[in-house]
Amino acid sequence: MIALLATNTFSVRNCPMPTATIAVKGSASDDFPPDYAIAHFGNEFSAAARSEALAGGNAVIAQLRDTVAHVGKGVREIRVQSLRVQETFNHVGPDHVREHSGWVAQLGGQLLIEPSKLPIAYARLIQMGVRIHQLSWHLDPDTDLQARRAVRRLAVADAREAANDFALALGANLGSLIALADPGLLGATLFANGARGSSHMGFASAMSSGASWDEFVDIDPEVITISANVEASYEVTFN
Repeated sequence: MIALLATNTFSVRNCPMPTATIAVKGSASDDFPPDYAIAHFGNEFSAAARSEALAGGNAVIAQLRDTVAHVGKGVREIRVQSLRVQETFNHVGPDHVREHSGWVAQLGGQLLIEPSKLPIAYARLIQMGVRIHQLSWHLDPDTDLQARRAVRRLAVADAREAANDFALALGANLGSLIALADPGLLGATLFANGARGSSHMGFASAMSSGASWDEFVDIDPEVITISANVEASYEVTFN
């Protein structure tokens, strides 16, 4: 999907051959499928003693790494970023007296994974009691660069088309480009940044007839919306 927008102003200069300078804004956006997701996960392991909670937390980490490794190609990286062991308490009686109840190991981290493998990995993490707090979707640097270049060219073309429309409306001919810049550099109002949209693409490949319903989670990825805006001024001449 490509969205286009242009707003325009023009001023006339006194010259032997009437001319005008037309200032325009060009805008474009397009949607791109993500290259990978970052799944933010967490887990808690409770025990009676601090040492047992720590050992249990480390065992969960080992099991987590093994589970992710068995997902296979498409898992880019797993990052265990924190492991904290804290004392827990219960509040007992009408006065809510705080009493020691044990210890808990809390771990958190991130899983970088490609969309095709996410449904299987998501289900396996749930099976072992790991919670997924958030999913974020991303483009690889090369993909992002190419996408921004393509959308920027569309924005430049949109600006030229807007200038040509003004020239035709004035009964004039579109002349040379005078200036081209990012929003605000020619003194005009800034455009708003592009937003991310939702995709309705499913993971049909994960839902084969031989798979049971607890072996995958049917997650829809978000598309990445890339936007570009430019400002330009053109000279027009009157016949």
